[in-house]
Amino acid sequence: MTQWPGGPNHQHDPWPPPPPPRKSGGKALLAAVISFAVVLVLGGAGLMAWRQLAGGGDAGSDAGEVDASSLEVLRKGRLTEQDVARLDRTALFYASWKATVTQPVMHITQASYTKRADFDRNRPDFVWESGYDYRTKEWQLAWGAGEADAPVSFCDNGRSLLYSYYLKKWSEGTQADTMCAPKRAYRYISDNLSTGGLTAEQADVWVRALRTDYKGLVNPSELKLAEVGGKQYLRLTVDFTPVRRADGLYYGGQLLMWSFKETKLDPQTHPYSYVGSMGTGYHAEYHLDPRTLLPAFSEIEETPAPGRDGRPRADAGFYAWRVRYHLPGRMPELRTSGKPDRPALDWPVGKR
Repeated sequence: MTQWPGGPNHQHDPWPPPPPPRKSGGKALLAAVISFAVVLVLGGAGLMAWRQLAGGGDAGSDAGEVDASSLEVLRKGRLTEQDVARLDRTALFYASWKATVTQPVMHITQASYTKRADFDRNRPDFVWESGYDYRTKEWQLAWGAGEADAPVSFCDNGRSLLYSYYLKKWSEGTQADTMCAPKRAYRYISDNLSTGGLTAEQADVWVRALRTDYKGLVNPSELKLAEVGGKQYLRLTVDFTPVRRADGLYYGGQLLMWSFKETKLDPQTHPYSYVGSMGTGYHAEYHLDPRTLLPAFSEIEETPAPGRDGRPRADAGFYAWRVRYHLPGRMPELRTSGKPDRPALDWPVGKR
């Protein structure tokens, strides 16, 4: 498999073994399923009627019941800081997670960084735009290095193409069996933590697993009101913190995989995976649309996997990425003739 330093195939073995048992002495938590329907309205005065999430708690908890009543304030028009201060951050995160993973089509632009200085200056190593329809498995990708004159590779449902801005010409690419292979799509079509294409019932199963069997991984923290381009967003900070299991090892990203597999979906064919090692954690900041709770933009950074002593490994490198979510999700119209546009983030990076 072709490797690019810091690129789309960054340090990940996607199909590791099943999970070890939970720490001894812990009792399994049963999720309480409290039903009320989700209705998503994207226009006018409509918003969302909330579906109670299983296994909730207060803003910093992963146990008990989520009180989604605080989210009712999002039905109003323009929000205030006081409105946002009353929101339950845990309820907000899981409502957003469910809204995201039940999208039938995912269309994103992503930029990746392997140096802190480049991340701070927004000088990405690679930028790509992708679209994936989970119903039909149709997908497209435009991927290139951060330099303005670097060629761009295209994948069009498995076909590999290359455009040279220097030569101003198209040619057949060489990535049909690597980057453009359907089994590799997982790395390009999501924000590396979530996915799309789930039913509401499957999303509920995933959420319950995260909140009970893999309690402690998801930790929403700071929530602020933000404005970008004249539009309000909810800027939510979430730490995905590695959890120590009964074998004495800490698991981070792998808990996302194990909890996903409780939906009975096959991650290889769905497809789904995460970036990093089994113990990698993540620090994420999301800009959420307060009307739909779908993310519009995120900044995500790997945090080092802890060793057995609980201290972060000293040999961890830097890896971070930014994602622009094009919503509602529709398959992009990627040009494969003439001079194509380079993939680029259309978000004012650094806007708080």
